[in-house]
Amino acid sequence: MNRLLFILFLYALTSSSHNFTIQPYLQNASPTSITIMWEYSNWDVAYIEWGNTTGLGNLTATTFEITNDPACVFTAKLSGLQTNTKYYYQVTTGNSTSAMFDFYTPANKQDEKPINIVAMSDMQIDGNNPTKFTEIINDGIINYIQNNYTGDINNNLDMVLIPGDLVSTGTNYNHWKDHFFLQSEPLFSYVPFYPVLGNHEVNANLYFQYFDFEDNGTPGYEEHWWYKDNSNVRVIGLNSNSPYQIQEQLDWLDSILNMTAVDNTIDFVFAQLHHPHKSELWTPGNTSFTGDVISLLENFTSVSGKPTVHFYGHTHGYSRGQSNCLLYTSDAADEGLGVDLGGRRI
Repeated sequence: MNRLLFILFLYALTSSSHNFTIQPYLQNASPTSITIMWEYSNWDVAYIEWGNTTGLGNLTATTFEITNDPACVFTAKLSGLQTNTKYYYQVTTGNSTSAMFDFYTPANKQDEKPINIVAMSDMQIDGNNPTKFTEIINDGIINYIQNNYTGDINNNLDMVLIPGDLVSTGTNYNHWKDHFFLQSEPLFSYVPFYPVLGNHEVNANLYFQYFDFEDNGTPGYEEHWWYKDNSNVRVIGLNSNSPYQIQEQLDWLDSILNMTAVDNTIDFVFAQLHHPHKSELWTPGNTSFTGDVISLLENFTSVSGKPTVHFYGHTHGYSRGQSNCLLYTSDAADEGLGVDLGGRRI
């Protein structure tokens, strides 16, 4: 009898140690769908409940991948949603249930709803300022929106772009869990974000496990470059790391821009990639491949009349400039919100 009780006690003690290692976060939103991901300390039965009231009422199953054995990242893809609508969600894995979060679906492109976008990059940890990313999330973004807008944060911020270097070492699991996801949790559980690869990700498998991208890149390179629409804005994600500075990527970009030029539902194009072409802040970081990208963007703007902006990181500073297309870079130490094109805030 005593032995049996001891075994049951140990089992209960072990089970109670299982927990969410990464809280739920939002990916790949469309007017009728969204991806929600989270990580748990081990595999267990997992599902998500969601609905347009706090009563939820809908249940969706998940897929999973092992990230840091036995930890698993779970993915739930919600579909059949209504456009421009607030939804609530809550995830359960094993005996653990998360807090209740919420999100807004994007509007249809034809509605041309004004949107706000944050661009920030290079939030990999600085040993001298280990909580700088937390500061930017809370004081730089959340507080800014609360002080300048009315209503929910995620009804006033539609997406976050990250032009690379999310962590210091892409193969280091704790960098992802503690440095990136833990510090960004107050925002990314409510607002979808869209990163591209920097040099510090080192093309690590963890990067591809943690994010869900549109499957519209060159076959074989889908998660390296992609495009995503929100309202009348097309965001193009590119990979400027040296192994991928290849003609296939430029050809794909050229084809997407040609398609966009005749798409009456898209009025603006934003491109993001990690490396600059000509930077005043750090010339060794310059990359001629980015110059090829800029040439394609400039030609697109000249032909179509549609403004383009490209965002980069890498230099760990703030700069901006313009040619036939605009240039903007925002590292995590910068606290900017939105881009103003022709008097219209996007």
